[in-house]
Amino acid sequence: MENKNFVVPILDNYVKQISSNWWDIFVTGFLFFLFGLVFIIWPEEAGRFIVYILGIMALLVGSSIMYNSFKVKNIEKNYKKMKENLIGKFFD
Repeated sequence: MENKNFVVPILDNYVKQISSNWWDIFVTGFLFFLFGLVFIIWPEEAGRFIVYILGIMALLVGSSIMYNSFKVKNIEKNYKKMKENLIGKFFD
């Protein structure tokens, strides 16, 4: 019975890894909301705001990509360990 449930920890780990990035989506959505709000409220200042917000967004997206690169590296390590464990369980 234990061998049939080996998929559950794999799916749990996958969901945990994917759902931990919810803040990336939230921050991006918030920035675009702010971007639209500034255009509506201060259309004459929109040009200057574009420059600042694009600079801020570039910094945030760049740092987010660097952060996620380390998470991807950890996913690969975890997968290799999990694969070795599964091979050890079923083929030894």
